[in-house]
Amino acid sequence: MLNLQGLKVNIFNSDVAPMVLSLTMYETIKGNLRGSMTLLDNVNFMDVFLGTTHAPIEIKWAYQGEAWVNHFYGDGIEKIEIMKSGKQYTIHFVSYTTLNEHTKVINNVYTGTSDQIIHNIFKEACGDNTDAPFITDSIAVTKGRYIVPNITANKAISNVLNTSYDETTSGLFLYQRVCEQNITRLSSLKYMDTNFFYRRALDEGSAKETMYTLKAAVAGASAEDSGIDPEKTIGTTPGFIVDEYNMNFTAKLAQGTYGQKVQNIELDKTSSLDFEGVEIDKKPKTSFPLSTSLYEDNVKSVFSTSCGPEAYFAANQKRRVYNQRVTAPDVIAVPGLGCGYAIGIEQGGSNLSNNHKTDTKYVIANITHKFVMSDGKHRYTQDIGLVRE
Repeated sequence: MLNLQGLKVNIFNSDVAPMVLSLTMYETIKGNLRGSMTLLDNVNFMDVFLGTTHAPIEIKWAYQGEAWVNHFYGDGIEKIEIMKSGKQYTIHFVSYTTLNEHTKVINNVYTGTSDQIIHNIFKEACGDNTDAPFITDSIAVTKGRYIVPNITANKAISNVLNTSYDETTSGLFLYQRVCEQNITRLSSLKYMDTNFFYRRALDEGSAKETMYTLKAAVAGASAEDSGIDPEKTIGTTPGFIVDEYNMNFTAKLAQGTYGQKVQNIELDKTSSLDFEGVEIDKKPKTSFPLSTSLYEDNVKSVFSTSCGPEAYFAANQKRRVYNQRVTAPDVIAVPGLGCGYAIGIEQGGSNLSNNHKTDTKYVIANITHKFVMSDGKHRYTQDIGLVRE
């Protein structure tokens, strides 16, 4: 196990890292960063939080020659154990953007592609500055006008996000990575599928890049007792767990997750359009799309296509991608790895346990970054969640 080169946890400019028994930061393609940490407090530091709703928290660490920093707001304390020698408690925290998106009320009108509208709502909630950088990886083909009716920014963004897709009819996700200095990304599943995280190595004097692959470690082997180069253990896991393989298939089939035969009844044109199912299933569904003439100047609502077959396909794809989920627990942390990247896996195993069908390319759906105190030092591992359609 590789130790960190350094960890600092600043709360109100005080470094509490020596009191941190465990700390986790969670990233997912479904949202913003969040986390929690457990402190053993024998200096009564907890009193700093009393009367403070959102304490600023800065987490800095160095690992394998790289350094990162993340900023959060405290989101509450729980499980307080009061002992003679002090207190032990857990602090929860969320990203700055989460706080802003959940508290900023939007009452405005936006026009453009869905990705532009999402970005503009984000800027109004979080500010257009270096503290809240925003990167668009995928351009949406859905476009129109959105009159945001005095609702919070996170609800407004969610409304657009759930009905938007790119030119490949791939649904969009808005998320953050721990190792990207507070950047918020807008990416489609298609983009993620081709966004490889690379393993870089020198081959006959020239740099060679290959898709990064997580591997199952040899059972019982460790860098300390086997003579293995510690750096060669990076990206290894004790074993992979297939969390789900088409669970609740019948219920999903009934819900139309695998395809729908859509009938659009256009009330403003007194007409009906039938779209045959283009996926596995043809579960019938009747929908009533918005009028195409809600606004002047031939501007449509950004939700005018939300009842079309493309929108249903994109929404179903975002659900189906979780039908096959694999977890790589306690991975020797890979520097810079984040959700939204495509990687491979090698499960190893014997002739009986090996499964070449699941040894393929996956998209990282989530990572739990774990820092645990052991013998006075913090050790860093990752629990990595993987999905594929």
